[in-house]
Amino acid sequence: MSETLKRTRRYVLAERPVAPTGPLQEGVLRYEDDVPVPQLEAGQVLVKVEWMSLDPATRSWMNDTPSSLPPSPLGETMRALGAGTVSASEHPDFAVGEQVCGLLGWQEDAVVDGSILRRVPEGVPLNASLNVLGIAGQTAWLGLHDIGRPRKGETVVVTAAAGGVGSIAVQLAAAAGARVIGVAGTPAKCDWVREIGADDCINYREDDVSAACSRLCPDGIDVIFDNVGGAMLDALLPHVAVNARVVLCGAISRHESGHGPVPLDNWFHLLVNRVRMEGFIYMDHEARFDEIEADLLPRLRNGELRSREHVVEGLTAAPAALHTLFDGTNTGKLLVRVGQS
Repeated sequence: MSETLKRTRRYVLAERPVAPTGPLQEGVLRYEDDVPVPQLEAGQVLVKVEWMSLDPATRSWMNDTPSSLPPSPLGETMRALGAGTVSASEHPDFAVGEQVCGLLGWQEDAVVDGSILRRVPEGVPLNASLNVLGIAGQTAWLGLHDIGRPRKGETVVVTAAAGGVGSIAVQLAAAAGARVIGVAGTPAKCDWVREIGADDCINYREDDVSAACSRLCPDGIDVIFDNVGGAMLDALLPHVAVNARVVLCGAISRHESGHGPVPLDNWFHLLVNRVRMEGFIYMDHEARFDEIEADLLPRLRNGELRSREHVVEGLTAAPAALHTLFDGTNTGKLLVRVGQS
């Protein structure tokens, strides 16, 4: 290992948040700026982390309760998806200079087992491996392909439609021939949602969501791709069509409120309309990532799939940026530009 890579910088999960949702109290994350980089063992790879993904799941991983993955361990580097360049390798499948992505953590240099890494396709920017080809695109694809299954002429409503996952879901549903209605929180976000293929967009901060659905979805909603949960989802349920599908992708309202779960008063519509409601975790489908990439990569390259990114600069910007996922101030996929190799 190069002498210049003996020390690195990282964030450690120092204590659990007091509340399971809402902003972090001081002391949850501890910044360490002089961390020894361990010598590589057989099968390990050293990655210079250039990009890091901030996702709603990040907040859940800090808690002492299982979510999409077990809790991030106290005293260890905070968990995160990242992308970067191999700077040293003791794994036969990875060479110095190759670009890779995987669970690299909140750090500038990551020593990981090569089995958790994926190569970034040639010619694809590293940040795209965490966006359209990464967690955002894979999540949208799985939710629509496996659960939503939109058909030509059906009506699809996507909540948090200007976010990383939501914006890809809008485009995939439109490409399937569906009529797509987005839900977002500002006029600018709604303009973006229409620009990428939605037939219309509801500004939930200005419009009554249920009344807007009555106007825009007179024949009912065939697919709800929900990233929000809580009162937002409850407002949509009275408008589901017979045999509708509800994709439970996220619950950002729970994180934003800090008050825990919100009851669903309108659940009876699921019963009388024979609705399928199902949640999923994209990491459960790692064996299918090649299949998903084979579908998304040509669409990315030919411009069919577009994205916006909210980029914050430097590892130390990550803690403050995390809450923008829940307060509505970010647009598109939230990424940290950690550095360059």
